[in-house]
Amino acid sequence: MAKKTKELHARVDRRGPYAVDRGDLGFTGTPGVVFVPRGAPSPAPLVGWAHDWTRGPEHYVDTLKHLASWGFVVVAPATDRGLRPNHQHYADNLSAAVEDALQATLGSGAVRADPHRIALAGHGLGAGVAALLASQRTDIDAVAMIFPTETVPSAADRAITVDAAGLLLSAAGGVHAEDTRALHLAWRGELVHRRLEKAIETGLVERNALIERIGLADPDRRTHRTVRPLLAGYLLATLAGDDTYAPFADPEAKFKDAIAVTDEMLEEPGDDPLTTTPPLLKLVKSITGG
Repeated sequence: MAKKTKELHARVDRRGPYAVDRGDLGFTGTPGVVFVPRGAPSPAPLVGWAHDWTRGPEHYVDTLKHLASWGFVVVAPATDRGLRPNHQHYADNLSAAVEDALQATLGSGAVRADPHRIALAGHGLGAGVAALLASQRTDIDAVAMIFPTETVPSAADRAITVDAAGLLLSAAGGVHAEDTRALHLAWRGELVHRRLEKAIETGLVERNALIERIGLADPDRRTHRTVRPLLAGYLLATLAGDDTYAPFADPEAKFKDAIAVTDEMLEEPGDDPLTTTPPLLKLVKSITGG
């Protein structure tokens, strides 16, 4: 199994077999972008992507192209980017973007999104919003939550109603361990939780503007290399239904620099890498809702 997971990880670490077309969602009334796998079998599975606090789709272009290259239509709304976003409004916009993609003929006109294969995914606040929306829709097959943060209303409180398969990626030493724990313990569907030893929670962004250089977001290539294959492999296994990648949906499968997190681990006293949130972080979270 170790050899198989290593080979599969190396495969999805690279771009997939499809070239990627990029489109603008603006004409639908919901600003954002859509990435379409050129020449992929149609209808293609659909992934709705939600960005982190104050970020936008432009901060995840390479990650979203990576997913699209493996055969997924990826839609990412560019809304709710202020300092104090309304989380329910954000979830509504993500839902609207998914619906827009389902109604459109995408790319060169040869690909449509499959209404029977829909996943939600997101980073930070976007991961929490994806979980929140999954509790409000019954047609979601999988939810990928990358370093999730809390939402208002609480996605963790509503996770008990979610039957969709879930992927949780957390960072060793991350400051949002309590938010991840709450989602893990409440999730009703099948859940895979991997704690990444060489990733940082803010590192999935891909731009390095001045505001990001002071610590609000820190692009980190190790985080990119760690997250992208685990995310793509999981969606190939669960949403695309490709049994080749089944280990990515196996909570006990072992991958490099990733620890499989179990309920028992989280229930042990002192398990969290950071058991208390620093006062400054609590203040920031109270202001931003993230």
